[in-house]
Amino acid sequence: MRELRQFVEVANQRSISRAAKKLNISQPALSRAIRQLEDSYGVPLFNRTGAGVELSVYGSALYSRAVRILPALDEAKEEIEHLQGRAKAVIRIATGDLWGLVILPGIIRAFSRTHPGVVVHVEIADDGTRFEGMRHGVYDLVFGTLSYKYEAVMQVEFETLARQATYIYCDKDHHMAKAATVTLDDLLRQRWISPGYGDEEGPGQLERQTRDFAVRVDSMLQALLIMQGSPLVMAASSGFAKLFDRFGIRPVMFADHGRVQESGAIYFPRALEKSPVRDFLRLVRGSMPLLELPEFSLPENA
Repeated sequence: MRELRQFVEVANQRSISRAAKKLNISQPALSRAIRQLEDSYGVPLFNRTGAGVELSVYGSALYSRAVRILPALDEAKEEIEHLQGRAKAVIRIATGDLWGLVILPGIIRAFSRTHPGVVVHVEIADDGTRFEGMRHGVYDLVFGTLSYKYEAVMQVEFETLARQATYIYCDKDHHMAKAATVTLDDLLRQRWISPGYGDEEGPGQLERQTRDFAVRVDSMLQALLIMQGSPLVMAASSGFAKLFDRFGIRPVMFADHGRVQESGAIYFPRALEKSPVRDFLRLVRGSMPLLELPEFSLPENA
């Protein structure tokens, strides 16, 4: 099964070099493994492109089955080992940055105290990875917003647990951090950082305006560290306000927060057949009223 897992990772990364890095093996070793797998099936599984690799028609057929088979085998192995007392039960969770960095850490700490026999595996991933993982049974629970893609191809449950608007953030020493009001023209004159998702993201009038992006990164934490002491600004969820404040990053007084988005838990009903998943979700539901996630009003600037 090792070669099959490596094949799936190459397909996900669309690059042998990136997949090798994530798998912590050498690129030549991974290339040999893929050639051996191709030889065993007698067909090319990938087409080489200038940007990397993409699945061939044969590779797509194998991939669609591999992503269903591997999670099922992992779950069976875990259940057998758990029944034998040789391994702990596992909950697999995928989240966006808000849930992974702000909402879930305290909940996971509390859960780990009451469930010492359960391992919580958390992955902060983009929406596409979360969607594909849920579709192929990789995750028990996904936390974030429910995009149209889920409802188009899956019969999933969605529980609204939080509501968020979008704020514009800047360093505490930025001149806009102390401004009583900030206009759209003020914002369009700034240089921006894109924290790992679409550059068009932004509240209200700002959405889809042409902006000057100085930096694009893959994670919210990286964006946060770059913003410290910089003249850059960024659009992000209102739910980050308290976390950002610890790093000296403040919301600016821009009145248009755009539409309010619902965020919560996404799961297949069968996931609740696992008692640890039920217990974890119950704890999340009970914890949400205590989080006081910002929605509409801006906190006062210090």
